[in-house]
Amino acid sequence: MRNSIFILFIFLSGMFRVDAQEKAVTDSTDSSYANADCGIIQTKQKLDKKPFASTTPLHLRVNNSDYVYGTLQLGKRKNKVFMYIQILDKNVCVKKDKVLDVFFKTGEVVTYKNGFSLNCDGFFAKQLSKKEFEKLRLNDIDLIKLYTYKKNYELYVSEVQNIDIDNQLDCLSAYKIKKTDEVKIKKTKKNEPASGT
Repeated sequence: MRNSIFILFIFLSGMFRVDAQEKAVTDSTDSSYANADCGIIQTKQKLDKKPFASTTPLHLRVNNSDYVYGTLQLGKRKNKVFMYIQILDKNVCVKKDKVLDVFFKTGEVVTYKNGFSLNCDGFFAKQLSKKEFEKLRLNDIDLIKLYTYKKNYELYVSEVQNIDIDNQLDCLSAYKIKKTDEVKIKKTKKNEPASGT
């Protein structure tokens, strides 16, 4: 299960990964408006032989490092929702431990454990329980802090990004995973030519 989560995240991040030191990323905090589109993507690829879906990643600027960004992305497999965070910097080694703190605007701090094995690609993943899902859905995030071997990364979340996170969580909770391996073939009548001929 844990290896399959890692493979999923590698796939998802491969679709959106950029080298933060060489290529500028548009800071999603620059956006003045929340995205009303759910942006859910489901491909034919599978995770543990099960289809999965993911949202468009949000780009967060790391406030305590120059020119470093992180991405926050939400995904769904079966009825489980996952949160993925990746720091787009070189040699970011993340432990398999309680390494992520989410600071809510209410003053509450929640600590999450990394679902990945030790990795130096800056990957953090967490399968959200119903309680954790509701906490993220009903409370605005002020700061996300990811603890790594070399340094800590602080990612501030704007009002617009909080609205985007709420919207994506709502969309994922309502989204029904499609069985992508089913192919519907239209039956033709005996004397009718098949389509495309």
